[in-house]
Amino acid sequence: MPESPTRPAQPPGRRRDIGGAVGCVLAVIIGAAAIWNARDFSALGAVFPRTISALMIALALLFLVLVLMGRTRPAEPAGGSNWRRAGVAVVILAWAYLLVPLGFLGASAAAIVALLVIANHNPWTPRTVLGYGISAAFVLAAFYVVFKHVLQVPLP
Repeated sequence: MPESPTRPAQPPGRRRDIGGAVGCVLAVIIGAAAIWNARDFSALGAVFPRTISALMIALALLFLVLVLMGRTRPAEPAGGSNWRRAGVAVVILAWAYLLVPLGFLGASAAAIVALLVIANHNPWTPRTVLGYGISAAFVLAAFYVVFKHVLQVPLP
């Protein structure tokens, strides 16, 4: 029997956010794995991944509690391209694996170019290429200076 347009099958507040709960569990597992892998880092080099991982775990557990209490709703489907989202995830994963063989600057430059190609919806013009190139170089240089010289993170 079809649902009535005036009466939903289930009140929105009573539907469980299963996707949110699964995402929380995955975030806790990824955060724990990052903390585990950071045990091989130097004391200073482990601060950033441990801090971010601990924050990610804490926030995921907080959201999981809200899901279990029924205080969340399933997210509405997002518009846009799932292929582009998957491409961004692949580029970020590749960047992480290429850090050691290519170094921070090489891997990051390749990742920025790939992300710009994936994310740009507008036609490529010489002006766009120049603007993106200058912006990307500035951002990459700024991150390098902050990580290497300000935070003194040992970069590959």
